[in-house]
Amino acid sequence: MKAIILTLLIWIIPLAFAKESAWRKTHLNIARYSVLNRMTFRKPVVFTPFDFKVGLLFYGRKKYWSQLPYNFSDITITDSPILLDSTQYEFNVIEKPAARQGIFLEVDFLRTNFTHFIFHQNYIDLQMGLGVQMINYFPNPSLPSDAGKEWNRSTGKNDFYFHPRSIGLNLNTSFSWQLFRRNLSYVYHSLGISSVSLYESYSGDRSLKGFGLNESFGMGTKYIFDPKHTNYNYTIGVEVKWNRLFMSSVNAPEGFSPIYGVDIRASGIFLTSGIQFGGKHTKGDIAYSQMMHNDFISASENFLIFLDREARHVKREKAIKMLQYCQSQIPYQKVALGIDSYFRSDIDGAIEWFNSAKSDADEKLIQEIQNNLQIIASELLDSVINHKNKMSIINAEKLALLAGRLHPESRQYSQVMAGLYMDKAKLNSKIGNYSKAVDNYNKALQLLPEIEYIIKENLRSIAKSLMQDAYTSYNKNEIYMVLKSMKDFTMLQPKMSQELDPYIRKLETQIEESQGEKIDKHVQQYIIDKKHESFNLTESVLQLGMTYEEAKSIQGTPQSIDKYTEKDQEFEMWIYPKEKAFSQLYFRNNMLIKIEK
Repeated sequence: MKAIILTLLIWIIPLAFAKESAWRKTHLNIARYSVLNRMTFRKPVVFTPFDFKVGLLFYGRKKYWSQLPYNFSDITITDSPILLDSTQYEFNVIEKPAARQGIFLEVDFLRTNFTHFIFHQNYIDLQMGLGVQMINYFPNPSLPSDAGKEWNRSTGKNDFYFHPRSIGLNLNTSFSWQLFRRNLSYVYHSLGISSVSLYESYSGDRSLKGFGLNESFGMGTKYIFDPKHTNYNYTIGVEVKWNRLFMSSVNAPEGFSPIYGVDIRASGIFLTSGIQFGGKHTKGDIAYSQMMHNDFISASENFLIFLDREARHVKREKAIKMLQYCQSQIPYQKVALGIDSYFRSDIDGAIEWFNSAKSDADEKLIQEIQNNLQIIASELLDSVINHKNKMSIINAEKLALLAGRLHPESRQYSQVMAGLYMDKAKLNSKIGNYSKAVDNYNKALQLLPEIEYIIKENLRSIAKSLMQDAYTSYNKNEIYMVLKSMKDFTMLQPKMSQELDPYIRKLETQIEESQGEKIDKHVQQYIIDKKHESFNLTESVLQLGMTYEEAKSIQGTPQSIDKYTEKDQEFEMWIYPKEKAFSQLYFRNNMLIKIEK
């Protein structure tokens, strides 16, 4: 049954509350938030104490940079990274890629976002700092063997082998941006001076030295680890780097080597690790996420915290606009929470949310919410009318009461509730609970006075049933309750006195006539037994006083069961198909009290 109503509400609520979540509903805003805006209110990265980088690189000359890192292209005479004088035209010991590789180590330190202290923005983090760089090339090839005397020294050509190494200091700059809480991307540049040596002897001496320029370009990404209760983050990442080492002259004895410089272009992929201050998401980012998921109540709270903490944040104006939007949507969210409470059978919670929604809205919005709640109430009442036969009276009453709380002035509500009270009264009469039947007829009449004639007829029927039923001769408690209910009824409805007074007097007379009778349990059982005999009942047929299981063993499983609870009394009506001997059985507290054919 709830599925039917839920389907109705799914169609009604989007139309009734079309303004809700307008910020989110455009495809552009969804895409922008998913890709670009998860860290809209983040704190910028302001300081990187150190960033360590290590990796393997390969080198060549100009053409090497035109291809991907770790390419294995050969070098040519016209594109060699070794600069030779006129006595030599080739350096063939490094033609193969295996002879042109090395280890790259770099530590950047004290990288600071100076621009943050000049103007406040968190789109891009521009940091500048210092760095120490070391490149050690291997695998130490021997000097060419077929070149000529220019490669020889008095100690022999095998005293030295080709082993470039550089150690330098640089000034570095990075531009970073952060789209996600755990990820930061960046581009990088450094420029500095390096001390370079090209030869190394077997005893470890370095020769063919000089100073050169080192320059690097890189791009990378970092994964951010955010330790709790700290204001810094750990990072690990990967960086693709292109490096150039240029030295135009060397310090060496005259005639020692035809090499007068190098122009090494290298590239590689490196692992990075470091610490950074900043780059954390804020309460503003949490609020933005909550807003995009339609939790405007929580979003408003976090936007207020963000604005209180971040007095100089560049996105304050945007946060204020989002806060205002969230506050305008809170009444609609409360209505949605009320609907959710209803489907969890929390009626009081649902009404509390609906009333709270109206208390937060302006006059125009209050009227709009009220109009739309009336639509929902009308749909709930329609569902009771159209599907009453498919639900219990209790569930039908629950839906109608919810509709009444949403729209107390509804004429339809009075009609539906009066009809439900009439149904309850009829069921009360069938199971012998006449006093409760009178109470329910009274409630129906108070809601819908125009059904007075129908109720009169039903009350007459109750009085006649009591007076004609021999069973009531010893069930005086029920007569007393009905009599009291009828008297209360006439006090509330004085115009009914003329119709009911004769029946009230007859009941009082019947009670007076039975005052002297003392019927104990044995006599009661005798009356019941006589009733059984009058119907020629045997143990194999239904008898009053049987339990659920005893009745089921004779009559079989009912087609449907309608249950009703009144204080400590539990009533059940079992309905059987027409082809059965008995069509309806009535139980009270697991005891058969009435049989209908």
